[in-house]
Amino acid sequence: MLPGFYEIIICVFLGLTTHLIGLLAGQKNKKQGMAVEAAAALLVTGIVFYLNPSTDGFLYFSFLASGWSSAFTLTMGLEKYREVKRELDTAVVEPIKIARSISRIALDLVFVIIVYAGAILFLLYGPKESPLHFMIVFGMFPSLSVLLKRVIDWKKVRFYYGEAEQKLYIISWFHARTYTLQDAESVAVESAVDLLKLHPYFTLFTSRVDFTTSMQRVLRIRFPGESVYMTVNQAAHWQKKLTSFIPDHTGDEQALVVLPFYHRKNIKRLIGKLYFAMTVKGISAYTGLVLLLYFLKAPPMMMFFLAGCYWVFNLYISDRVLKTAMDAKEVEDPIVIEAARKVFSRAGIPNVKVYVTESDEYNGLAAGMNIGHSLVTLTSATLKLPATVLEGILAHEAVHVKKRDVMWKQIANAVLLLGYVGIVFVIAENISDIEAVKTPLFFVFWLMFMLFPIFQSLLSQWCEVRADFLGSSYLDGGTEQMAESLTAIAVKQDEAALKSVGYSEAKQSEMVRESSLDRSPWWLRAVEFQLMPHPPMYWRIMTLHSLPYRWGMKIGKRWFVSRWTESFSRKL
Repeated sequence: MLPGFYEIIICVFLGLTTHLIGLLAGQKNKKQGMAVEAAAALLVTGIVFYLNPSTDGFLYFSFLASGWSSAFTLTMGLEKYREVKRELDTAVVEPIKIARSISRIALDLVFVIIVYAGAILFLLYGPKESPLHFMIVFGMFPSLSVLLKRVIDWKKVRFYYGEAEQKLYIISWFHARTYTLQDAESVAVESAVDLLKLHPYFTLFTSRVDFTTSMQRVLRIRFPGESVYMTVNQAAHWQKKLTSFIPDHTGDEQALVVLPFYHRKNIKRLIGKLYFAMTVKGISAYTGLVLLLYFLKAPPMMMFFLAGCYWVFNLYISDRVLKTAMDAKEVEDPIVIEAARKVFSRAGIPNVKVYVTESDEYNGLAAGMNIGHSLVTLTSATLKLPATVLEGILAHEAVHVKKRDVMWKQIANAVLLLGYVGIVFVIAENISDIEAVKTPLFFVFWLMFMLFPIFQSLLSQWCEVRADFLGSSYLDGGTEQMAESLTAIAVKQDEAALKSVGYSEAKQSEMVRESSLDRSPWWLRAVEFQLMPHPPMYWRIMTLHSLPYRWGMKIGKRWFVSRWTESFSRKL
């Protein structure tokens, strides 16, 4: 049973306050602020466990932590805000007039309500003893903090153009950026806001930064690593002015036509995006189904069975859902088509198609549960890489399709979850006095909770290493070509990430960032090997260079041993 509404609010408020105390104390001395925040966190945590000495204290603590993380999400841009504000006080800048209308932010809020409708209704009318209540409440706080940040951006964001500095300044309380205009790759005007592309619930890749404040024309500026969308007055004028910083520009571009989300030609896209948001981004569709069955007084086993059937259906159509979510279109570039034909023929999957989705990230993915319902999608940035690199990426994804990795990983996760449900059922059936063994039960459930992401990482990394080596057999250059492909995409990812971080982080807070090709500190390697879906890039490339063999148990054993030795060893 969840704590009461007011108890949850108090815990969240205490978590928020803890972080705010640290911020106030650290205005002049950052280390002092961190010390004060740590002391406040220990004090509040101690009070929570003193008032709730049983394992209920851990439940209250989770909401305390959620409040702290929400405050951190909201305030992580404050340092950059102060830096930009100081720079604007001394720089000679020209304000860029903003178009602002209530309809823009209202539509964002409406879509959030629609996406979470099933979860909200379950909280209001579902069975109070259901563990889904905890999952919903705990999962919604991060979304609410992001939504609050978006509302503040809509209300407070301002744009400035510094001609002498050749910079674009964007400033809001919790979201500030400084762009060097010489970094701009393109400047375009779109006829209206494309909500189905910009809303965070409707996208899979998140390289778009949405500063739109009305529904009128949009100025889109593409920088390395991210694209910025702004609704400004005189969009064509600013397009012309900012385009002058781009070398080899050929002339003015026509405004790209964007149809309203409710246009008849967008209805199918809208429905697909909503379905993706409700089933993949959140659990609203599943909670809505359980709530309907609860009202129909269906027995628990029937609820469980029908929810499982719905999950299988979603897995079966996952390729179409993801294609809609990514606005993916079939590739037309003859170089990419030829690379895919060559690689997929060798892999024995000649009918699989390659799609492209607009994104400044360097990435690719395979989707679908089997060869007949699968596709490979590359981002538009990735298509700029050389043909030999594209072959390596396509070969890697071809293995995921051929081996049905998406399907098997989902089935494995479902089996583990069923095992967890079975453990809970056995405990409920055989232990009459739960209160008497509450503490050991808590640690059992805690262990189950901790093992789940480790299991997911273990399975996913096995598939990734297999895709590297088995995919190498589809390439003319073998493991060396695959290693070169991974190196090329890692370098591009690092460059884009470094640029993107430079736009949004304060100079004094920037850390020295090592290349993903370098061996990171042991504690970071431990996180990457034990919890991440991919092994560290340095290890993948090093292993491809040192083991030029076909996929087999020798390579699998090398990965499994490295997963532990590399996690805790300081030496190679």
